Amino acid sequence: MLVALEKQAREAAHLAEKAHRYASRDSYAGYFQFRAKVDEFQALIALIEERLTRLEDEHTVELTARFRQLDTVMLVMLVRTSTRFYGMLKENVALPLGARELFLPELRTLSDMRDRLMEEPEHAEKMIPGVTIALENALVTVQALIERAPSLPDFGDQSRLD
Repeated sequence: MLVALEKQAREAAHLAEKAHRYASRDSYAGYFQFRAKVDEFQALIALIEERLTRLEDEHTVELTARFRQLDTVMLVMLVRTSTRFYGMLKENVALPLGARELFLPELRTLSDMRDRLMEEPEHAEKMIPGVTIALENALVTVQALIERAPSLPDFGDQSRLD
């Protein structure tokens, strides 16, 4: 499972670079491919951690530490990629229809990460200096984009006016 997790991390790193290249061309596809890979990675981490809690093996501590290390690498990658991607987007004068709906889940994900980091802020800053500030900046940027972004039009049944 460790090998699969490392493979996921390498694929995410490749997609992070692709997201940065495509964002400069006003394409969101690369970033959302990266985010899908991060979500897969996080689901795998959760599954592995849950299984590790049931093991009573001398290797459990070592494996848990390795999984935590990979999780931290992914967290840093997500914060850096999000910061770069949303930093480029904030320079755009116009955002596409439906951008608000795309950004709202991102805001939740970044908020969840901040909450996780705040559980042990000293540990997070020691492992990844500046990560909390970068994450806060990404949150502020996404919130500003949400405020400016147009929503999808509501094509509900409004043909009858009462």
